[in-house]
Amino acid sequence: MDPDLKTTIGLPNFPSYRSGHSTFSAAAAEVLSYLFPASASEFEAQKEEASISRLYGGIHYRSDIEMGKGHGKRIGGFTVSFARTDGAGPP
Repeated sequence: MDPDLKTTIGLPNFPSYRSGHSTFSAAAAEVLSYLFPASASEFEAQKEEASISRLYGGIHYRSDIEMGKGHGKRIGGFTVSFARTDGAGPP
């Protein structure tokens, strides 16, 4: 760790791996795409924007972001699978 490293938003007080923003953005994009399929590409773009902002802010490494997006996609997929069994969501 470099004590001289400064970021514009300050150093985070949490671990780098995995990116929480990437995780919950990917999960939300997965669920919202299921509920509103016509807007799926917009949700995908928003997920990518939220994720990459963490790299640009110097908060996460790319690997943190990619793993977060992967986990979020799986978490959202579990939610969609459950919604399909209980009748929630689009007809």
